[in-house]
Amino acid sequence: MNHPNTPIELKATSASDSRLIEALLDGYLRELSRHRDVPVGATNAASYPYLDTYWAEPGRHAFIIESDGQAAGFALVRGPASTGSAVHQLAEFYIKPESRRLGIGRRAMSEIWRRFPGQWELQVHARNSAAAQFWSACAETETGEAPQAREVHARDGRRIQFSFRVGPAA
Repeated sequence: MNHPNTPIELKATSASDSRLIEALLDGYLRELSRHRDVPVGATNAASYPYLDTYWAEPGRHAFIIESDGQAAGFALVRGPASTGSAVHQLAEFYIKPESRRLGIGRRAMSEIWRRFPGQWELQVHARNSAAAQFWSACAETETGEAPQAREVHARDGRRIQFSFRVGPAA
């Protein structure tokens, strides 16, 4: 069992890692579908339309999060070259249920924010209160202040969008 002080490794991926990301993405999308107000969108990796773009489009970054040498989750990040603005977006983030509450997610995001300082946005489904609490706390720990939060409406329902800046001021 992983201890909160066990190091994590954030590994940049290539297309050769797609099967591992797909396996993690399947679990993530199944879980995510329970929080949608409207049942639309991908429910498994085969129906997720963007995965291949993380190895083909500038500004997209896919990471495997490892702990104790095992895949504990993944992160998909869109940088300004992909978003078309000065904002980084956390497109998808997942820690396997058995690896949660061990600090792995917080440490992985802290490393991502160190690699990509600047303005950030991320969204969670409004019905996913645990995720909303997690992201608010992560952003506040990283920045020293509560993130801006606003409700937005997407095809699959209500979401909370968090906005904040990490790293050096602009």
